[in-house]
Amino acid sequence: MTLAADTDVVWAAYTAAVGPVDAATPDDRRTGCARCGHTTPVMFPVGQVISRRFTGFESWTNLSARKLCQVCAWAYRDRTLRVDAHIVTRDPATLRPATPALLHQVLSTPIGTDTAVIVPLRPGRKHLIPDARWGAVTVDDSRLVWQEHDAARLAVMCRLRSHGFTETMLRDTAPTYSVVRRPPADRWPQVFEDWNLLAPWRHADPWWEVGLRATR
Repeated sequence: MTLAADTDVVWAAYTAAVGPVDAATPDDRRTGCARCGHTTPVMFPVGQVISRRFTGFESWTNLSARKLCQVCAWAYRDRTLRVDAHIVTRDPATLRPATPALLHQVLSTPIGTDTAVIVPLRPGRKHLIPDARWGAVTVDDSRLVWQEHDAARLAVMCRLRSHGFTETMLRDTAPTYSVVRRPPADRWPQVFEDWNLLAPWRHADPWWEVGLRATR
């Protein structure tokens, strides 16, 4: 795996999906990739890859350049990366579409520094993988550091959904009594405790939406 693949989520994903590619750092930065700064055997004019309405330059490190390398061009051209959730790892390099079950598995613990999670909340709207970072969940306009308390709240959401609470019900400040009474009475205190534990997510939409995706 190249140095770029070891440090950049996009390069690790490309290595897993397409294969390794030689990367070089040019003497003149203007000849390198506008996003990552590297050169590859094939380079593309920026205008062939992105539209004039493109605004996602936050991850670009070499704005004086006028080309994109074949790796970064792939990241913008592959539509599935904008539509579906994905899990990327770098050791070894893997790229996996994230079903709800896989998303739940990965998010049931804090995200390690060798893993990146991409979750398009409005599929197709924005390129997320160019902004992705190791150890974080990248969603539309946000990057979430997924910690122990987030994994715990995901487990809480999963328990509540298993009792029959719908996604709409979970937004309420108090649980619906007709659902509370379904489990045995000795479990009711746990339901109320779980409801309160989930409260911080009700005011944090990105975490809430990711939690719903991972518990469907």
